[in-house]
Amino acid sequence: MTFFGYFFLAICLFSLYIAYRIFNKILKKRSAVKGKTGWLEKGFMLFFISLIVIALNGVTMVLSYSFFWEKAYRTLSEKQYEAVIIGYKKENISTKNFSTSGYYNKTVYFPKVKYSNINGREVIKTLDITNDHPPAIGQTLKITDNETNEAANGIELDWIMSVFGCIFTGLAAFFACLLTTYIKNDTFKKRIVFSLYAALFMVVLNVGCILLMVFKH
Repeated sequence: MTFFGYFFLAICLFSLYIAYRIFNKILKKRSAVKGKTGWLEKGFMLFFISLIVIALNGVTMVLSYSFFWEKAYRTLSEKQYEAVIIGYKKENISTKNFSTSGYYNKTVYFPKVKYSNINGREVIKTLDITNDHPPAIGQTLKITDNETNEAANGIELDWIMSVFGCIFTGLAAFFACLLTTYIKNDTFKKRIVFSLYAALFMVVLNVGCILLMVFKH
């Protein structure tokens, strides 16, 4: 299993622990008012709570890891090269249509780049990130890479996506923290303040990763 696999497993296990604590607290309050709860209702409640907690923690941590933390680490630890785009890798992804609440398949194109490594050997790899308007064939761009990674690390950032990513992960961190602190006996106001600090910390951390990539570039 890769480091990312262990990282995601740790998130899931932590989320399940938090979900059980929340479930247990809700169950105690519910039992004090309505008496015993059936096993089917308990199972549905625990499943629903676990799903929400895993989703919020997953969005916060996985997106931050994939788009900020790992890219910043690779930018600092790997050799930098100038690569030329020679083609694209086409992938189909399922995307949500918010106006119709349905899903549709969207084709995305990950640029394939060619560069010469420190040993003078020609290397062809796919970039780890793309957007709706990928760079044209023949265009040069800065990357970092080593032999152990399947994809090259693109360090020329899409500023709109970077800003949106920081805001989105900050919001996700706020709600994840707000839900997690339910297991404590703090007031709602105190939980809100703590969650705001957690969201601010996440935004600052991700912005710091962006600045590291900018300065290295």
